[in-house]
Amino acid sequence: MTVKFKVNMTDKIMYDFLLYHNYTSMTGLVGAILGVLLLGVSVAKGTAGDIQTAVLFFAIAVFVLMSTPMTLKATAKNQVKNTPMFQEPLEYEISEEGITVSQNEESALNEWKDFAKVVSTSKSLILYITRVRAIILPRENMGDDYMKVVEMISKNIPAKRVKIRHTR
Repeated sequence: MTVKFKVNMTDKIMYDFLLYHNYTSMTGLVGAILGVLLLGVSVAKGTAGDIQTAVLFFAIAVFVLMSTPMTLKATAKNQVKNTPMFQEPLEYEISEEGITVSQNEESALNEWKDFAKVVSTSKSLILYITRVRAIILPRENMGDDYMKVVEMISKNIPAKRVKIRHTR
């Protein structure tokens, strides 16, 4: 069985990937926890009657919690705009051998054994080759073939490396 489709990388797809990648890393988690703790301090100060300190901590918490998503949104836009590879559609062919990525006259096969980890978001399948290099397969581009792709991944990559939770 072979599944073929094209992907035009968009800001939205890249942003989804960057959000997942950031908030599953230690840095992203620490930032989110810090923001929530600051929000808790704000509430505690407010209920104790110290309104000025509560407002200050609330403002800091909002900044900490909102700065990462806003920065990632700008990063996604810049990355898609400034990466030559994303200026034209990428063609993916998923087969028993692995995933072949083609563009213009160039192509590269990533064998199933090359993938370290596979995860899903609500918008994409992310196949990590290294900690910082991945193939992003947007669900919208796979259409009705999404479940076929999930089955091929599950068949060819050991279960301990596959965390696909979005199957519909």
